[in-house]
Amino acid sequence: MKPATLRYCCLLLAACFAAAARLGAEWEDKLVLPLCGRDLLRAQSSEDEEEDEEEEQEYTSREKRTEKGTSQKIFREGTALKAQYGFINFNKDQVTVSFGMSAAEYKKYLAGYGYSDIDLAKLRIWRDATRTEAWNETYKAGGKAAAEKAVAEVDMDYETKLRALLRSRGLAMRAGNVVENDIPVIVRKNVKLLSPLAVALQKVATERNYSEEELVGSAVSLVQTSIRYKVPPAMEGDLHTCGLLPPARALLSGWGDCDTKTALLGSILGSWNGIKMVGIAVPGHYLMAIRRLPGKGDMFVRHEGLEYVLIEPAGPAWLEPGMVGTATKGLLAGKQGYRLEPFF
Repeated sequence: MKPATLRYCCLLLAACFAAAARLGAEWEDKLVLPLCGRDLLRAQSSEDEEEDEEEEQEYTSREKRTEKGTSQKIFREGTALKAQYGFINFNKDQVTVSFGMSAAEYKKYLAGYGYSDIDLAKLRIWRDATRTEAWNETYKAGGKAAAEKAVAEVDMDYETKLRALLRSRGLAMRAGNVVENDIPVIVRKNVKLLSPLAVALQKVATERNYSEEELVGSAVSLVQTSIRYKVPPAMEGDLHTCGLLPPARALLSGWGDCDTKTALLGSILGSWNGIKMVGIAVPGHYLMAIRRLPGKGDMFVRHEGLEYVLIEPAGPAWLEPGMVGTATKGLLAGKQGYRLEPFF
């Protein structure tokens, strides 16, 4: 090959690599990973109790208070982490239930949520190395067009791997490349783990001859009133949490916000066959609905032609299924509407 031709090829190769890098950088600039949609709209700090008070009033239309008969005891017993909760259900009966995990199980569990910048850096390193390898192999055999196609396929694989990583951590990439918690995924991941708590509630219901509706009410009361309302931070050290505590952590910490409490309640109710649920995402808030025929005055939404009665897990007020806070009513009727997310 003549020196002039060789120089031309080298310049062409460098230009193509620069173009590929520029396209990748542009794609990453559009990726809003640290920003987690719903929590940004809330614009709240978990360190500011006064802001928490305002949010509680807004979502539940009640003054801030601790419902009578509620209690929580969170403690360590040997190598086990445990939590015991007392509350009054909608039958006005006192109920006590508990939940626990070994410290080792809990550590492994927490590793399955959130993501770090290191996680993303490792993925980018794989992408960049694979791009270079793909270019070198295909350029020799098929020229520039083949090399560009190979690099584009690597970029598609990168996006697929990125979405898979996020999904494995209970996250999803939404419109505009905004990353937020995927509540249905989190619910499905936690049903089996929280089944002992569901069994404990079922045992109480059987002993007291509760109906299915009263059993559901007990779970709702537990989450609303015994788990304190507090907004988790979007970052914990180098971990991006998107402002959510996974269900087991919420139980072993004793607090959480609307996303956290909805995921917790959905995970408990998911243990009982036949219960269908949908999550409801509205601007700055998250709640859920359960499949059943609405009673007089119950608020509900329709999904696939069926009625789902609204449930407001956020608390701290004692709101029966079918009742939501005044601000939630406004959000549901607002111009931006709401998004339904089937849990199963």
